[in-house]
Amino acid sequence: MKITALAVKRRIATAAIVITLIILGGYGLWQLPTNFLPDMTYPMIKVYIYARGATPEELNVNIADPVERQMASVDGLDYLESSSIEGMYTLTANFQYGVPIDTAYQDALAAMARVARKLPKDIDPPIVFKADPSQLPVIQLTVSSDQMDLVKLRTWVDKWLQNQIISVPGVAGTDITGGLKREILIHLDNAALEKYGLSLSAVTKRLQEENIDQFGGRVTVGAREFIARTVGEYRSLDEIRSVVLKSGETGKVYLKDVAKVEDGHEETRVITRLGGKPCVKLSVLKQADANTVEVAKAVERKIAELAGSLPGDVRLGIVENQADYVTASLNGVRNAAVEAAVLIILVVYLFLGSWRQVLIMMLVLPITLIINFILMKLAGFSLNIFSLGGLVVALGVVLDNAIVVVENITRLRHEGEAGSAEDLAISGAAQVGPAIIAATLAFLAVFLPFLLVPGLISLLFRELILVIAGIVLVSLLLALTATPMLTALLLGRQTSDSSSPGFFERFFESIKRRYETLLLAALARRKLVLGVFAAILIAGGVLFSFLGSEFLPSMDDGRILVKVKLPTGASVAETDRILSDIEEKIAKDPLIESYFTLAGAKVVGLYAFEIANEGEINIQLVPRHKRKLGTGDYIKKLRGALSKVSVPGGNLIVAQMKMKGMRKIGEADIEVKIKGEDIKILFDLARKTSETMNTLKHFRNVYVSMDLTKPEYQIRIDRARAASLGVTVADIASTAQTLLSGAVPTRFRDGEDFYNIRVRIPEKNIVSRQDVENLIISRTKGGYLRLRDVAQVVQATGPVEILREDQVKEVIIRGDAADVSVGVALVELKEAMAKFNLPGGYEVLYGGQAQMMQDMTKSIVMILGFALFFAFAVLAVQFNSLKLPALVMSVIPFGLAGTVLALLLTGIPLGATLIIGILVVIALTVNQGVLLITFTESLRINDKLSPREAIITAAKLRLRPVLMLSFCFIAGLIPLALNIEEGGDMLQPMAAGAIGGLALGLMVTLFLLPSLYVIFTAKDKEITK
Repeated sequence: MKITALAVKRRIATAAIVITLIILGGYGLWQLPTNFLPDMTYPMIKVYIYARGATPEELNVNIADPVERQMASVDGLDYLESSSIEGMYTLTANFQYGVPIDTAYQDALAAMARVARKLPKDIDPPIVFKADPSQLPVIQLTVSSDQMDLVKLRTWVDKWLQNQIISVPGVAGTDITGGLKREILIHLDNAALEKYGLSLSAVTKRLQEENIDQFGGRVTVGAREFIARTVGEYRSLDEIRSVVLKSGETGKVYLKDVAKVEDGHEETRVITRLGGKPCVKLSVLKQADANTVEVAKAVERKIAELAGSLPGDVRLGIVENQADYVTASLNGVRNAAVEAAVLIILVVYLFLGSWRQVLIMMLVLPITLIINFILMKLAGFSLNIFSLGGLVVALGVVLDNAIVVVENITRLRHEGEAGSAEDLAISGAAQVGPAIIAATLAFLAVFLPFLLVPGLISLLFRELILVIAGIVLVSLLLALTATPMLTALLLGRQTSDSSSPGFFERFFESIKRRYETLLLAALARRKLVLGVFAAILIAGGVLFSFLGSEFLPSMDDGRILVKVKLPTGASVAETDRILSDIEEKIAKDPLIESYFTLAGAKVVGLYAFEIANEGEINIQLVPRHKRKLGTGDYIKKLRGALSKVSVPGGNLIVAQMKMKGMRKIGEADIEVKIKGEDIKILFDLARKTSETMNTLKHFRNVYVSMDLTKPEYQIRIDRARAASLGVTVADIASTAQTLLSGAVPTRFRDGEDFYNIRVRIPEKNIVSRQDVENLIISRTKGGYLRLRDVAQVVQATGPVEILREDQVKEVIIRGDAADVSVGVALVELKEAMAKFNLPGGYEVLYGGQAQMMQDMTKSIVMILGFALFFAFAVLAVQFNSLKLPALVMSVIPFGLAGTVLALLLTGIPLGATLIIGILVVIALTVNQGVLLITFTESLRINDKLSPREAIITAAKLRLRPVLMLSFCFIAGLIPLALNIEEGGDMLQPMAAGAIGGLALGLMVTLFLLPSLYVIFTAKDKEITK
């Protein structure tokens, strides 16, 4: 080959080019960012609409209906999901993969603009934003103090610390949870208002009128210009107390006469603690293109700088630092790569037995990897668990082509081929050049479908696949250029001393003789060989049904969630009491590094939403190398310890926290979605489903998303009586909302900061239905009446949350798999659900991991189909035949039976990462088959050998490279399969499955393929021309 001749004869030029590429690769490695997962852009848009005090039913009718009808008309939409809870509507618009996120965002904005005029006037402006599931807090800080109360602490974090953190390069923003927001509270006295003849609206109006800071105009005085400004803002609480509400013959009525003014805080709705002590949490978000590790380290440096300027006894702690886990995981995979490289070099040495040949491999291996880093930099990749996993997988491929070239050149030397060292290197590379090019192209063809099939699988493994492809291409280029040059330089022209072969040569010759004996026996009993392998294939097919399944394996990251969900109507105080009991149980556990408590809120994405009857404790265990218990085993132990905690009428859930940074479908392993229109029927079906799931053997943490038992006081107005007494429904609703929730007519300025002035009745004065009935309503024509005069206050129940998907109401029953894979639990559930008789117009769907697995299955079938087709096409072009490609492809299923056996023996379920292992098995099986059949065909055609003689000769000559290729691959995957280091959990199924497939695939290549070749060609006089 011309490129080989140029590389061998112009050594200095070749070396200069290689050194240049190495320097560029080193620079690329230095510049590569580090993240846990690859950068993935999901076409997802979210809409938040806040409507204070609105019930779920009101939101469902007034907001959900018009918004979703308009959003459903947007191009490229996949499906809509929405939630209506008290005071808030959330919509998630999921677009089809392949739709540009910017296009989706602009279309969503246009749709919201069209529907804006149909929405209620008293809601906050809709918030529309690109939802990026990979955008997560890089670091979460806690702020605590023994001297400052939670109001001052929250204010200090909000006004000072937050600004300091935001100034750090790479930080996009922050989110504060916990503490208490400062408010100026005006607690009205109903009796005093009635006594002085003041209405609620008059009080709020006067407060607003007296708090003015306004530009008046400009005044020119001679050569100077002055600005006239009215400075009438409240400067103190005494000024607020002294606001004149009314003046007349009887004198002036001040605000202090009818209300009590306090410097207080908002109603306590969310409680946060770190290690059992009150705190405020500050979550730090990074910019989209910023590096996780660098931003986290920059924030840590900023905290260190601020340590000396913190007020009083303020302490800063860290709940979670993504950089720690990213670094530990990447270090683990990196160590696995180093271990794999050492094992591969050892395998090469055992087979070649020459330190010079091993030296060639030791040079080619790092050169290939380093050059690949500049390709990763140009492609915009990062160092993450999957790109490094691709590097580990590719380690087995890196030396494949080099091994074939070096082994062939060495064979020519041993056979005493005439010519100089350079001629032998050129000749040896030229002989196998077409075969390794075809094998490489076939290898790449197997992985090509990942770039064609849309979906989460493609997004997740795109970098891994392209890293493998880059390394394979670089290794091919080096095998045809630098490898022959190094071989000519290091091995020289000397031939082996045939009279005294070395130990490795004698050892391998004995293996070759034994293999020849076994191969002759196999070819003589071809039907028996086919029968044995057919039995293995059938066994693999039968055992396949016993394998569990999941989307992605759980990570041993030590992140545990203890969630408490009490009956609807439970107070924040009750939720917090139970969480405090749990804290006492775990406080002294040496395996727990930290624990953070959140009471009265539910975390959705990056934000915490107020829900009084829910709370959670986030537990972080000590690093993996400091504990003997895995995360899963610790969870089992913790469930037992917390089983004694009383949760009256509620659920206590202990589970591993979901992987951050990746799109999550649902909140549990398996979600049953029941769709229909009538909420009561949905709730009844959900209750029956929940009862069924609780009776099943393999389910835990079962709960229903819908709850119709939220207690509420419904004010039912007598319209006729209200009209006769001079009040409207709007008057009554507005007054009730102001008195009970509070109205904010204006704000109080303190320095550069503003705080709400809230007017309301003190919470302690409204503790019963009678208190609500006694609320004072002012009449339009003057005078007062009680709420009971025009309305009944009736105790009732209503839904906590209304969920919809594609505009249809739904209820979700969630549950986690118990001690089995998600797939096994799902099969059990479907069998039970098949017995349900659903009313007309109602349907059952499955979400959570179950939905992700369903999507994964579709993607995998398409990927495997395309992979086999592309590989066949490449082989058909290479051989100019259909029979020989069919022969090579026909042995693939036999190797995959080994994958099934390996998973069964290790207890690892099927999952998304396994597809990489399967493709590796397919690719190497094709690769080995191409090399063997190409060489066999050459002997048949050029040396006029019979098919049987040709395959025997080729199999003996190619035995060493076949064994080396398989053992190098297996050795490279062993560190990942053992999962000794942190971060290897995700890649273990891939490695274990690939090792099983490659081990059996080796037997397929050595015995089954030759037998099939003889059978295929027995009646052919000529296969290729």
